[in-house]
Amino acid sequence: MHRRHFLQAAGAASISSLALAPRSIAVAAEAKHAAGTGSSFDPSRTWHFFDRWPFDQLDNLQLRQGEPVWQRDAVYQEPFIGSLSAWPTVYRDEASGRWRMLYSADWKPYALMVADSPDGRNWSPLPQPDIQPAGGKKAPHHLFTLPGGSGGGVYRDPQALTEAGDGFPFKAYVHQQGSPVVERALADPRHRWHEAAKRDPKARYFNQELTLVSRDGLHWESRYDLCWSMPDWHPEPPLFGYYNQRQKRHMMTVRPGWGDRRVCLQSTTDFRDWSGPELLLQPDLLDTELIEHYGMPVFPYGDGYVGLLWIFHCHSTAPVRGFNRFVGPIDCQLALSRDGSRFTRGLREPFVPVNGQGEPGCGAIQPSCLVETEEEIRIYSAATKLQHGKGSEARSRGMTDNASILLHTLRKDGLMHLRNQGDWGRFLTKPLTLLSPQLTMNAAALLGEVQYQLTDLDGKPVAGFTLEECAPLASDEALAFPLRWKTGRLEDLLGRIVRLEVRLRQADLFAFRGNFHFLDAQDRWLLEDGQPIVTDG
Repeated sequence: MHRRHFLQAAGAASISSLALAPRSIAVAAEAKHAAGTGSSFDPSRTWHFFDRWPFDQLDNLQLRQGEPVWQRDAVYQEPFIGSLSAWPTVYRDEASGRWRMLYSADWKPYALMVADSPDGRNWSPLPQPDIQPAGGKKAPHHLFTLPGGSGGGVYRDPQALTEAGDGFPFKAYVHQQGSPVVERALADPRHRWHEAAKRDPKARYFNQELTLVSRDGLHWESRYDLCWSMPDWHPEPPLFGYYNQRQKRHMMTVRPGWGDRRVCLQSTTDFRDWSGPELLLQPDLLDTELIEHYGMPVFPYGDGYVGLLWIFHCHSTAPVRGFNRFVGPIDCQLALSRDGSRFTRGLREPFVPVNGQGEPGCGAIQPSCLVETEEEIRIYSAATKLQHGKGSEARSRGMTDNASILLHTLRKDGLMHLRNQGDWGRFLTKPLTLLSPQLTMNAAALLGEVQYQLTDLDGKPVAGFTLEECAPLASDEALAFPLRWKTGRLEDLLGRIVRLEVRLRQADLFAFRGNFHFLDAQDRWLLEDGQPIVTDG
């Protein structure tokens, strides 16, 4: 099958239509019993404000995008080699308790490096004297080289150490060209390129894809048996992986083809049998300029997923020379998903913009890693002063500070939030039911106030749970502020049909956490008759 035939467009499917994905069966009486006995029935969920679907009324409130703050004191530059410090993956090393960063120092050949930090902000190369990469050691912290190769960010496989896993928590999807591929093709009569390599060993199209694996993030090996491409489909990086908990599948964001800057998804359960790419995102009628989607790392976020969509501003009045546009700035927008398979673009505003002229990241910035701590979100990016396509110019100038790795931070749950536009703002949710008696909110009201109440189906306040009886968040902020009332106890409302109403002024509201379920009409009728419902998760 030709690759163009299996590129299936996901279209503009709304994430709101995915909000009721089945998870488990719950009965109101069972929920109340479980809450009272302290059983494990209470899997908390997080409601992030991805869209307007959960609201029946939204008055004088604006759905806003967070503004990550660039940490000027946390700039890292590769001290030994390369004009490119590419696509970092940052994680906490469990054995040492310290932070580690894996990144590639050159576009080609793919050269994996490792750095160390006590706090995830201030980095130093982590020497590995016992590791000797193919072709020689380029620097003390050099881990691995793939000759003729290029690749994406490192994927940390959360299933690798489970019973069904393969024992390799670290993986990197890579692409190889040139003489290494030709040599294997000439040696193997069954190889895809065997006959072509005999005719013209210099042809540009000799490509092969594989997966690099590691048990500890330091010692790597090439696995040609874990091929993620198809016979006539060989896209170049960027390539990124994530795990879809709902589908129980490993996902890859990848391009439709070489030089085709759009975003596709493909998936697998074993890293051998891949689904093939399905078109996910491409520039559309709502875009006001000619842009391209350069790549999109994806990360789990609360009950959903967030994509950091790289926007390549490559339009030019200069004549087109070559296969495609190659020069321009790159910044980042948000893409959001409830199910990890279908994404919609957010407000289409720069989420991580390029920095000011002369600053690191003033030419291009490519966020590749999102880390959530107890108090904040950290975003790590590969960045350059010169725009995309100017790497050779940086080398000819002898620039040693063109490329760097940057850190941006923002408040926990801060990708999107609600803010009142004037004085008081207010929302009323769609009908929902509580499955456990805990409900908290992440909000900031240092000079303002957040009030809340529960209403019945018709919007009438429930006695004991009114605005007047709530304990408001006032002149303060909290990551997990418990919703509570003078006399009302949430235990008494488990399994009932209610709505949440919130009022706020001079405040930002980021998220709610608890075990609750937004209802449809069928749920309502079943609950009213004491029947079980299927809850979302």
